[in-house]
Amino acid sequence: MNITEREQNGVTIFTLEGRVDSEGAVDLDLALQTATTEGKSKMILDMSQVRYINSSGLRTLADILTQNQASGGDLKLVDLNPKVQRVFQIIGFDKFFSIYATTDQALADF
Repeated sequence: MNITEREQNGVTIFTLEGRVDSEGAVDLDLALQTATTEGKSKMILDMSQVRYINSSGLRTLADILTQNQASGGDLKLVDLNPKVQRVFQIIGFDKFFSIYATTDQALADF
């Protein structure tokens, strides 16, 4: 899993590339937890290059969403691959996460 991070308008934007499987979820959790300990609670995940996510990855996302919202922030998802979006729909995560087509749309909603 390759994760890049940048800041824009006070929002931390992570671009994910690869599989969010058990190993990728560990990398993702570390990156997101590090950001939260630095006081960053407004986050966007660009998931356009993620083709697979498993329960470990979903748990990581749910944990960070809960932490960010408790701190007055949020975790917004951008450009989900149709297969990944289907997983979110099946388990009902599309009801909890704000999902956008573009990063600009997600930024505008903060």
